[in-house]
Amino acid sequence: MIQTDLKRSVDRAVRKDFRRFHASMCRKPQTEVWEECGRIHFYCCLKEYFDYNEKIPMRYYALLYTSRRPIYTLWETYLKYEALNYTTWEGIDGIMEALLEENREAAKERRRYHGHDQDIAC
Repeated sequence: MIQTDLKRSVDRAVRKDFRRFHASMCRKPQTEVWEECGRIHFYCCLKEYFDYNEKIPMRYYALLYTSRRPIYTLWETYLKYEALNYTTWEGIDGIMEALLEENREAAKERRRYHGHDQDIAC
């Protein structure tokens, strides 16, 4: 039940993020839309991934659960790493794994920082 709610929540956020992006692109002049073609393709591939991929690991849903703009979050991750691709589901899995690793590293830093804080307070 919890997994279903998690998946439903992320799927809803993905659809909302896609609609918001689509609407913003429709308001732009043709030249700006043309310049955003890579990002448009990315958003379409990610929407397809969530619409049709029935084997998305639950850890990816958990990863994106708190994001109000999950596709945008993945876009930002994609831009950070040259080796990632989004044209296959395996490539999108790679983006997810990169974001998971970023989150793990950030959590380690927070633990390290909070542990260091406690040492100073003593």
